Amino acid sequence: MNLGFLRLITVLGMLFYFSGSTAGEWGKDIKRIVIPFGLTANQLPDPQSKGAALLASYCGQCHNLPSPKMHSTGDWPMRFEKMMDHAMLMARASPGVKIPADKEKKELVSYLEKNGFRELPANSPLRGEPQIFNVLWHCSVCHAVPDPDQFPAKEWGNIVDRMNIYRKKQGREEMSNADRKEVINFLAKKRQ
Repeated sequence: MNLGFLRLITVLGMLFYFSGSTAGEWGKDIKRIVIPFGLTANQLPDPQSKGAALLASYCGQCHNLPSPKMHSTGDWPMRFEKMMDHAMLMARASPGVKIPADKEKKELVSYLEKNGFRELPANSPLRGEPQIFNVLWHCSVCHAVPDPDQFPAKEWGNIVDRMNIYRKKQGREEMSNADRKEVINFLAKKRQ
């Protein structure tokens, strides 16, 4: 059987299996989602900013605070809209859920975009390299493929290791040592 197809089926099965996972009571019929990792309000980038305060106030109602670096600057507007759809449903079911005003939504999206990570451009020649499959396989389950040039090469090992810990906490397949090395080499090699 084709290994790529088997991996795809595994990821889809895991997404289906874990999509119903929630923990922590939140009202009579509603569960509070618990992200296995998250930040406290003072750990957010620019914690004294209006955007950080809004993120802590609104997003912290339903789940742990996400790091803005969790998604790319281009992903955040769409992710935020999806979260607003969920928040509207939750607000209908539980009157205690607050929804941001339009001006606050714009402030939140601006904050998330400002502090998100830079993704690998669609026209990057790196997308044609053989290691891209492993990078896509391990990175894009959670977020866009990061642009390798946004961090010094020596930092990518620690970043990949931290992501591997997150994968384990989420019940996802951890990277093998060979996959880890290939992903780090892709992200850390000297650019022409």
